[in-house]
Amino acid sequence: MSLDGRVAVVLGATGWIGRAVCRELLDAGADVAMIARDAERLAEFRRELAAGDRALTVVADVTSPLDLDDARAATLHHFGHIDLVVVLAGVITGSAFEDGVPADWAEMIDVNLRGVLHATQILADPLLEGASAGRTVDLVLFGPVSQEDHAPQFAVFNAVSSAVSQLARTLRGEYGARGVRVHLIAPGFRRPDAAEKSSAADPRLGRSESAVTPEAMAAVVRLAAELPRGTNLAEVVLLPTGAGS
Repeated sequence: MSLDGRVAVVLGATGWIGRAVCRELLDAGADVAMIARDAERLAEFRRELAAGDRALTVVADVTSPLDLDDARAATLHHFGHIDLVVVLAGVITGSAFEDGVPADWAEMIDVNLRGVLHATQILADPLLEGASAGRTVDLVLFGPVSQEDHAPQFAVFNAVSSAVSQLARTLRGEYGARGVRVHLIAPGFRRPDAAEKSSAADPRLGRSESAVTPEAMAAVVRLAAELPRGTNLAEVVLLPTGAGS
């Protein structure tokens, strides 16, 4: 299957996962509105893609409902409809819990939770409209990066991300009956062992051995969106092969 005729909105488009998702969706045939805060990075990424009118860039901050309203309006004006939303905007700060900085916690709550809530709510109307018109419609949210591992030094990040997981599960029940598929992807990592740490210079033991790659996450987003209507890839935990169960 392909995504020809689909219009995707990717929030957090210039991040390491967002860039891979945008490329994958364009390769699959979708038109993509790329949303991010940094205008220069957005412009540079659009030049790299060389996708012409199939790629739209909109500068917006997910913590600003007004920005998101403008992004939605710009996308609808350019493409006419929206039927796939991927919410990737977020920040991550790690430290031992007792050494945590409240300002860092506030930023993660502001961007990773409140921003996700704003983005999801503001883009819900075009998704629901598309579903009522009989189109295949998808909302993709990302859950805790280390949900299965409970990695130390990321307690607050994981707590906030777990709230997003609950949002996805609740919306799946609320919107599923109205034709909107809600997918939750939880990408994970494996702690490198001592031998890998001592061989960090060896490219065969690089990041891809201990973390799920952006390309793998993008492939799952595409897979979820390409499924036949009426089938929902509800939740996926992605782990590196060496991570075990």
